[in-house]
Amino acid sequence: MNEERNSIRLMLLRNSLTQTWLINRLEENGVRTDKTELSSALGGRRKGEKVNLIISKSIEILTEYEQKMAVGGTECQT
Repeated sequence: MNEERNSIRLMLLRNSLTQTWLINRLEENGVRTDKTELSSALGGRRKGEKVNLIISKSIEILTEYEQKMAVGGTECQT
């Protein structure tokens, strides 16, 4: 789980995205959370099924974002 939390933070940073952006995408995908809960989940201070859902859905959202934006791929290069 620690690896997933680190991946989320790295993906947000790499794509210049905020936790607020992620919270909004999570809500669009049926996962209601707030800044405090997300921060605690990413920091490992909260545990449980909802945290597992937040982490897994965040990875899914960010992976999809990177695929669509072709981060690290040749499509963005000029």
